[in-house]
Amino acid sequence: MNVALAEMTPARPRERSQSLLIEGFHLMNERLAVYLTFAAIAAVAALIVWPRIDMYDILANHPTALVLAPPVSVVLFLALAALFFILPSAMRSFQPGFRMTTWRIAVMFSTIVTVGLVTELGYAVAILPGIVAAVLLSQVLVGALLGERVGSGPASIVRAIARSAATSVSLTRSHFITTLGVVGASLAILLVPFTTVLLALAIVGARVPSSLVITAPLLLLTFVYFECVRYALVVRWYRRLRTEERLLSQA
Repeated sequence: MNVALAEMTPARPRERSQSLLIEGFHLMNERLAVYLTFAAIAAVAALIVWPRIDMYDILANHPTALVLAPPVSVVLFLALAALFFILPSAMRSFQPGFRMTTWRIAVMFSTIVTVGLVTELGYAVAILPGIVAAVLLSQVLVGALLGERVGSGPASIVRAIARSAATSVSLTRSHFITTLGVVGASLAILLVPFTTVLLALAIVGARVPSSLVITAPLLLLTFVYFECVRYALVVRWYRRLRTEERLLSQA
């Protein structure tokens, strides 16, 4: 589908009338069976490992190793896998016919790595350049995934990322402060609840190891839900920026 035509396709009515929290439930519900399967895998992993790990020892002596210890490491791996289902659901709220093809998976990974490297380079120079880079490139992933494929092979991925990066900078530089707020809110939406549940998992797991069978899948589902909310916000902001751009070009 041509991207320009896709952008003019009416969005689903619920997006305009419902809150982000409710939209997050809708996005999660689209692939609920998958997420519940992942949660069951996390519970089984916890059931297998909890008699063999000492959560109290990890917290007392190696707290930074918490994310590497099962079942948390299993949850993080499953959370990464869940992105392959969360992203298409969020993108379909903008482009109903969106499908996560092999090419788009390659674009997704390449975009995340590229933007991450550029942002980290900015942070290495100073905090401010890193923040600027993060804001100006905040729309690259959505734009690259929604863009049309031109050509084949690695060159087409490079072109897609470069084209989307230029578009992202163009869209965000005149809305820098607002986009900064959106980026900050999107990170808080995910990190605050996920970190809270992760700490609860560690603390309760140290006192009652068997509780990991419940808290591990809860941690995963927390990630899935709030990642759905986060991408609902990101896609809404991308839509607004593109709409304003189109109106200005028609003026």
